Amino acid sequence: MTSRTNWQTWAAGREAPRITDWLREISEPDWSATVQHPLFDDLASGRLEGARFAAYMVQDYGFVDPFTALIGHAIGHAPNMEDRVVLGQFMGMLTSDENSTFQRTFEAFGVSARTEYLPATRDFRKLLRDTGTGRAPSGEGRYAEMLAVLVVTEWLYLDWATRISRAEGLHPLMDEWIDLHDNPDFRAFVDWLRRRLDEEAAGLDDADFSRMAERFRETVAKELAFHDAVHPRR
Repeated sequence: MTSRTNWQTWAAGREAPRITDWLREISEPDWSATVQHPLFDDLASGRLEGARFAAYMVQDYGFVDPFTALIGHAIGHAPNMEDRVVLGQFMGMLTSDENSTFQRTFEAFGVSARTEYLPATRDFRKLLRDTGTGRAPSGEGRYAEMLAVLVVTEWLYLDWATRISRAEGLHPLMDEWIDLHDNPDFRAFVDWLRRRLDEEAAGLDDADFSRMAERFRETVAKELAFHDAVHPRR
C-alpha cells in the first residue's frame, strides 16, 4: 500500500496527481474520521463545556514540546535556507501566539498544564520524538519523514477548522483556537508543506519513500486515537 509502485499505479491516468493527495487517500478511513470528529462539531456549536475544552487543551499542550523539537530537527535537516526560514517562522508562531492561547486557556478555566497524559497522548509524543531523532536510510528520507508528520498535523487541523460552522457566542478562547487553524497564513503554510513534501518524496529511493508513506499513515492513526481518547465518539 505504501510503495512507490502503489503510488505510480494510483497516479496513472489522473490529471496532475499529487503524492500528498495519495497519502491522504491511503490513510482513509482514519483521515476523514479525524476531520469529522465530534469534538470539533461540539466545539463549534458551543456544546463543548469549558471544563472539557480545558481538559482537551491540556492534553494537546503535551505535544508542544516534542513538536517544537521536531521542527528544530527539520530546520537542521532542511536542504536550503528557504525551508529554514518558513519553518522558523512557524516555530515562532507556535512559541508565541499558539502558546499564549494555551496559557490563557489554562488560566481562564483554572487548570494546570502539569497533568498525567493519556496513553494516546503519550504514544503521539513518542512518535514526534522518534521522528525527530530517528535514523532513516538517508538524510533526504529523514527530512521527508519529518515533513510527512508536519503535513498530517497541520493539514488535518486546517481541514477540520475550515469544515465546521461556528455558532455565535462561543467562548473567546474557543473562537481563538479555531482562528489559529483557519486563517490565510495557516492555509499558506499548509500549502507550502504539501508542496515541499511532494517535491522531496519524488526524489526518494524506494525504501525511503515507503518509510515516509508509512510514517504519514501512522501519524494519521495517532491523531484519530488521540481525539477519540480526549472526546470519545458516541
